[in-house]
Amino acid sequence: MTRWWSFRWRMVVVAIVFVVFLTSPGRSQPQTNLLRQTCSPVNATNIPNFFNNLNDTFRDIRRQLSNNNTYFATSELARNSVTVYVMAQCRKYMSTRDCVSCFDFAASSIRSCATLSGARSVLDGCFLRIEQRSR
Repeated sequence: MTRWWSFRWRMVVVAIVFVVFLTSPGRSQPQTNLLRQTCSPVNATNIPNFFNNLNDTFRDIRRQLSNNNTYFATSELARNSVTVYVMAQCRKYMSTRDCVSCFDFAASSIRSCATLSGARSVLDGCFLRIEQRSR
């Protein structure tokens, strides 16, 4: 009887070792599949100032989304006669890291609209919108 229990406990230990050390943990993905992107038909005015303001608002949005449990962020910058508005939103089930990665991908893809005054990018995991207004 002792031998049978001894064998059984050995198998339990082997199974635990297998599960703990030989399997890799699951990893989530930032869900960066681009579903839709639209660009405004109107060109931005004062393009150098537009890009400077856009880059600063992107940095601010990224900083906001980097805080734990933040899934929605807005930023507005009015400088040098150009106002830029940015809004980003991630799905609530995403990790902070995946949310920021999705935003980074959306920000990169939205630049294909280049000098246009507005754009929207919808991905599996997040949404990004930019608008520009001149004073």
